[in-house]
Amino acid sequence: MTKDDNLFFEVSFEVGNKVGGIYTVISSKAEAMLEKYGDNYYAVGFYDRSKAQYEFVSRDAGRLRPIFDDLEKEGIRCYYGFWNIPGKPRCILIDVKDFMHKSNDIKTLLWEQYKIDSIDSDSWFEEPVVWSYAVGMLLERLKTDMKEPMIAQFHEWMSGVALLYLKMQNCDIATVFTVHATMLGRSIAGQGVNLAEMIDAGLRIKTAIGTDAAYEYKVPAKHLTEVVCARNCDVFTTVSKTTAKEAEFILGRKPDMILPNGLDMKNYPAMEKLSYRHKIEKDRVLSFLSAYFEPYYNVNLNDPRIIMISGRYEYHNKGLDVFIDALGQLNERLKQESYDKNTFIFIAIPSDVRGENIEILENFSLYNELENHVDEILPEMKWQLMQSLTHGEYTHESLLRYVKDQYTNNFKRLALAFKSRENKNPPLCALKLNYPEDGDNIISRLKHNNLFNQEDSPVKVIFYPAYLSSADRLLSMDYNSMLVASSLTVFPSYYEPWGYTPVESVANGCITITTDLAGFGQYISEQIDDKKDKGIKILKRRGRKYREIVSDLTEMMHDVTTMSEHEIIAQKHNAKQLSQLVGWDHLAENYFKAHDMALSKSKKRK
Repeated sequence: MTKDDNLFFEVSFEVGNKVGGIYTVISSKAEAMLEKYGDNYYAVGFYDRSKAQYEFVSRDAGRLRPIFDDLEKEGIRCYYGFWNIPGKPRCILIDVKDFMHKSNDIKTLLWEQYKIDSIDSDSWFEEPVVWSYAVGMLLERLKTDMKEPMIAQFHEWMSGVALLYLKMQNCDIATVFTVHATMLGRSIAGQGVNLAEMIDAGLRIKTAIGTDAAYEYKVPAKHLTEVVCARNCDVFTTVSKTTAKEAEFILGRKPDMILPNGLDMKNYPAMEKLSYRHKIEKDRVLSFLSAYFEPYYNVNLNDPRIIMISGRYEYHNKGLDVFIDALGQLNERLKQESYDKNTFIFIAIPSDVRGENIEILENFSLYNELENHVDEILPEMKWQLMQSLTHGEYTHESLLRYVKDQYTNNFKRLALAFKSRENKNPPLCALKLNYPEDGDNIISRLKHNNLFNQEDSPVKVIFYPAYLSSADRLLSMDYNSMLVASSLTVFPSYYEPWGYTPVESVANGCITITTDLAGFGQYISEQIDDKKDKGIKILKRRGRKYREIVSDLTEMMHDVTTMSEHEIIAQKHNAKQLSQLVGWDHLAENYFKAHDMALSKSKKRK
């Protein structure tokens, strides 16, 4: 690929400021952008001091210093350096805390020029809008200083006001606006309304949703900003066919291009290494499960199936209702089949917590004490075993007698303490919620499905309402390690414009369930033979009754639960192989086509 002489600015509130999935989009494709644009690629983001100290490497601004000094006189402080991600792209972060006094002036201007009603907006709207306006001012000055053709891509409404500023100033910069999800669409879906059906009905009669809906769902300012940006950019893009239809109905403009989200697959281990890591990570999970459940009763840890769901706590949009109802059906079915193993479910959905569940923390403390005690005696036991073997006196009984003579009291004391919670059920939640458990949708749904972690239940559940980290005191595993350890991940989303969680899952060689309403699910279903199971399963949700969806998901999870180890390995290999279809080496070209289209349209404006 030849280097491009055009200057390209990638603008997002999440550059150097991880908030959600857009951070992953931009950071993972940065190296592909650098291969195309080289030093002409700049990432532009929001300056958050607490994050910048890890994300950003400051450098002298050089030729940009006069522009930065000029903007600082108006309260806009710009930092130049490198984004601390693979490829280390050039980066400009903008601090607007001394520019926030302009908030009302900017909102007034947006009303006068574009009829964006933000009179009742709060700081969640105002801070991105002020920052975005400052980005527009920066780009305008850069265009005056830099004579090369310029392209700027703006991600989501948070950066869209920069685009509108350039439009108002008649600035000669080619613009691409990318919607990853519409604010109004997400809000409607989150209320349990059948958004897909609403969109299909509207598009059949070639109409867009009315502005009144934005007020009804309390997102007028963000929605109207999206609408105006979509209609005023040179090229309008989104991330999937699913979201393209949503954008056409919600925003009133059909996207010019679809830019599917990818990952840089070279940052993920090859399958051979993943197979080795799977054994190591799964053993760590088994230790966790032993500490979690066995103070109450013995569990079968002989090659259990480990199933995980993760993502934002959007109960309906992420399909948590469908997932838990399917778990209830799976549990009853496995009971009827006298299934003699255990299937362990991790619900890794962050919520508001105030620390670990004390009961669980005490269990882990006792488990660690037992483990440390065993570790201490292993060298002596090895020596005794070697002595027995070299003297020709070894018997199984002699080794047991040695252990009994030396360590009986300590082992008995620790074992009795560890088993002190017998005849109780392990807690459903590993951490202490900062609100009553009875008010939590996940826990309530688990109980409704008779999932109480009873001893006779084949399906055991752990609600882990925190971001997975190797630094915590319980599971002590990061997210990717947990994916490697898992047999299956389930993402039965109702609303999912793209869906990075299933992409990350298959990149880590894990069997994955997604849906035909998710952008990734729709994309991958077009790439594979749906009749042949290849490690990615597509749950059909569009136009179907709820009970049918739950029944199908139950069947899919049952298939994986009852697979042989050989079948699991084959499915994992297939999932990993399919992940190559969403590598940036395969998908980045779509971005370059969008940039060329924007340049072509901007030239026609002259």
